[in-house]
Amino acid sequence: MGQAFSVLVAVGAPLAAGVGVGVSISKDVRGWYKTLKKPSWNPPDWIFGPVWTALYSMMGVASWMVWKNGGGLVPLGLYGLQLVMNLAWSPLFFKAHELGYALLDITALLGVLSATIVKFHEVSPEAAYLLLPYLGWTSFAAALTYDIYKKNPKHQGALSEKNVKQATGQAKAQAEGAASTVADKAQQTKEAAGAKLQGASDAAKDAAHGNDAPKSAMYPTLHTDRKAA
Repeated sequence: MGQAFSVLVAVGAPLAAGVGVGVSISKDVRGWYKTLKKPSWNPPDWIFGPVWTALYSMMGVASWMVWKNGGGLVPLGLYGLQLVMNLAWSPLFFKAHELGYALLDITALLGVLSATIVKFHEVSPEAAYLLLPYLGWTSFAAALTYDIYKKNPKHQGALSEKNVKQATGQAKAQAEGAASTVADKAQQTKEAAGAKLQGASDAAKDAAHGNDAPKSAMYPTLHTDRKAA
């Protein structure tokens, strides 16, 4: 009974969260999403529900297998992180209409999910294999998100190509300005050090000439004294 309940919780948690997010964006899927330009290979809307139901279920079973086999904080922590990133994508895309942030989120999700699969494999290879279809679908979703992002510049949001280019240009200009300032200061320091070194050298030469002068001045006196004797 305890084992069945733990499996139910592991599977039910991502499923319930996914259903909740799906309900919250349903109006936007039927409305705003229809206005976007999409590629010819964009799948029909009805397929997403069954696919994500299967993927969330497999995801839950995989996490349960890792937990059962003593998976520690790292694999289960990564699992939790990727689940949060997964659930964040839909509100960013459908509710906030921030295609740029949605693209950034799903790109980062691919990295975290890949790390999750690696860590799951160390605990339970079977659990890692259960996540492979999820990785494949997420890769497809990332490509679809990128294509929609490119085709709809008005809906790219804060991370639009224009804003990214402007930010990149500003960052480049600031970096070049900072590099120029550092170079100028380095040159000034070099020149100051050279001036100090030259001054020290001149002082040393003057001191050397000053030491020689009294010795040379003694010789006439010595000669005079000898003649007087």
